[in-house]
Amino acid sequence: MPRSATRSRVTDIEEVKRLAMAQVAAGGIHSLSMNAIARELGVTGPALYRYVAGRDELVTLLLVDTYTEFATTLEEAAAGDDEPRDRLRAVGVAYRRWALAHPERFDLLFGTPLPDYEAPEQTRELARRGLEVQMRLRAEIDGLDPAGPEALALAVRGWARLHGFVDLERSGHFDEMPVDAEALFADELDSLLAL
Repeated sequence: MPRSATRSRVTDIEEVKRLAMAQVAAGGIHSLSMNAIARELGVTGPALYRYVAGRDELVTLLLVDTYTEFATTLEEAAAGDDEPRDRLRAVGVAYRRWALAHPERFDLLFGTPLPDYEAPEQTRELARRGLEVQMRLRAEIDGLDPAGPEALALAVRGWARLHGFVDLERSGHFDEMPVDAEALFADELDSLLAL
């Protein structure tokens, strides 16, 4: 197929990423197939490599987009002039809402990683943004150095509890229990904020 015909079929990298994320949503990150994406675009597998160097680069692009979206959601929840505890509560609520609204993206960030994929520093930096939001707020609440070990320990403990609850809920583990997940989550946030 001539290069110009390929370009007319593949509008841009955003279309490639959209199809890749659809695959991830349908079958998890392990189902990602460059050849399947190429078929959906109506191009040959090798033609797709004009837009992305390979599966690992495509995974990185998906991670960058998803970590950016996730961190921005938490940062927006933390913004404002409310008391730090109220902003930390808003971060917890935003975390849960985002995870429940975007289960495939949550799995991409926190699910089983690809065994042969090594995340570049760029994705690790983006992954830290969400934790740094919590560290800053814990530091404000407790009068700590936002980059210090105490703020980190409190943020990690809080994140572990928050993440565990959200992961259990979105995985359906509360479905058969006579619990109101929203009320239970609010109680968990109260407990977390009392640390």
